[in-house]
Amino acid sequence: MNKKILALVLSSVVIFASGITVGIIYLSSTRYRYIPSLDWSFPQNCTFHQDYVSVPYMIPMRDGVGLATNVHIPRDIDQPLPIVLFRTPYNKNGINPEGLVSKGYIVVSQDTRGFHESDGEKGFPFAHDQMDGHDTLRWLEKQPWSDKKIGTQGGSALGITQYLMGPNAPTSLKCQTPVVGTPDLFKAMFEGGELRYELLVPWMQATGYSENTILSAITNDTLTSVWDPVRIVNDFEQVNTASLHFGGWYDIFAQDTIDGFMGYQYEGGLLAKGTAKLIMGPWRHGNFYGGPTGEIEFPNQNIEIATYAQDAVIQKWLKNDPTLWDQYPTVLYYVMSSIDYNSDELGNHWSQSDSWPIPINVTSLFLASTGDPHSGSLSDISVDSAPSEILYDPGNPTDTIGGNNLVLAAGTYDQTSLESREDVLLFETSDLLEPVTVVGKTNITFYFSSNCTDTDITVKLTDVYPDGRSMLICDSILRLRYRNGISSGELMTPGTIYEITIQLPSTTYVFNEAHKIRLAISGSNYPRYFANPNTGEPIWQNTTYYIAENTFYSNSTHPSVISLPTPEYTSLMPFVF
Repeated sequence: MNKKILALVLSSVVIFASGITVGIIYLSSTRYRYIPSLDWSFPQNCTFHQDYVSVPYMIPMRDGVGLATNVHIPRDIDQPLPIVLFRTPYNKNGINPEGLVSKGYIVVSQDTRGFHESDGEKGFPFAHDQMDGHDTLRWLEKQPWSDKKIGTQGGSALGITQYLMGPNAPTSLKCQTPVVGTPDLFKAMFEGGELRYELLVPWMQATGYSENTILSAITNDTLTSVWDPVRIVNDFEQVNTASLHFGGWYDIFAQDTIDGFMGYQYEGGLLAKGTAKLIMGPWRHGNFYGGPTGEIEFPNQNIEIATYAQDAVIQKWLKNDPTLWDQYPTVLYYVMSSIDYNSDELGNHWSQSDSWPIPINVTSLFLASTGDPHSGSLSDISVDSAPSEILYDPGNPTDTIGGNNLVLAAGTYDQTSLESREDVLLFETSDLLEPVTVVGKTNITFYFSSNCTDTDITVKLTDVYPDGRSMLICDSILRLRYRNGISSGELMTPGTIYEITIQLPSTTYVFNEAHKIRLAISGSNYPRYFANPNTGEPIWQNTTYYIAENTFYSNSTHPSVISLPTPEYTSLMPFVF
């Protein structure tokens, strides 16, 4: 991997660390003082700071492996206190405890297995984190300074470790705040059955996984038992903790965050069901404290929401203070839109709901060719039209520009430079006579054939501005061998017409008057996704590649259609901070 990409990854994977603590060490006569109310003394190997004391531990797991752990305790502790736990592969010393300690919490940061100062082997990514998370909770609840109320926090990989420790956790786990994580690592890494190359491979390389482990993750591209330890979507009923799920519409785990919320809120155990909340903002991975999301900096981001919301969770569930928690609705989401025109245009504000998904209508727009070999129309009437054909050459894949990326530039970007390619097929509405609001998942049903036994279809939903820019809203992919599900692959018969459905991830967006809704179709979006060689061979094992001739049909027999989730804009309930 080239050095520039590696440097970008290294900067990306640590963005959720709270900043390395550079504290003043105070040598004091209280260094080893005995605390009668706890029947405990600060140990000799502790480090005193102005307001807290850091105590290093090697917490034993059930298999004898020790995990390096920092316990940061308020210096004036005189009674057991609630604990906020961070489990991270990015170095426990990067967690700054000062803010939480000043609010009366003990802060615990731990290197996950095989990382930094912890013992053990990394193994398959996150495979030990459920067991290790539970063992850590059980150790913490037994300590004299613990009041047996524990909450977890952290984002990205730290969000994943939280999800994995959720099912069957000890009762001391009272609340969780997974920020931009996923409850299903397989689904996150193989979207639509295709490898999210830009996410998985550079991340594993940057975090020190062996080539054999990377190869194992890549080549296990079918949902088998290998992935069982790193997905909890079949175990939500075993979760019994309150939660706040925090994500962004252009984050790498955008849909995963929503899936996690819905699993806890509607399928969780007695103490989880009905006690989850969801916040989705106009953010990419790591910028929920403000700034541009690609080529747009959305207004009214209310960046303080990240800190306040996380405080709300632990105040409510660790300190029994619901004041801040009760101010947040069950679902809080930002409705995006264009920002270059007059202030009377709709969108770019926060809305609230008691549930997700919100009630919607479905607007169906049918695809039709119009004589241009690379463009067609979207309209509410199905008409007979000629098939549309494009070639997909794995040796010259369509580039990634924007989207829900980790390493590459993420967010909304103008797609017109890609849309002029001959291997991109466009369908769009006429100029909108009134705004169209989209909230939720969009389904696209194609009738499709190929000369190959396997290939990919990529789709992008864009907002075409009056000046011609085509700004990316969301995108997805389908590896055709997994058109019937991800548990087993089924190759196509060349020339056979198949009905397939691709589901775009959830979004919230207002297409304003005089704009157009555009659907862009191609065979690749690289390196966001692995470029399918079209040979039907197992992933990473092809020795050659084929050029796919892909045909899309839209007529009375084969009505290809995009189904938009379109609530009435006036039905959206605004939220005021």
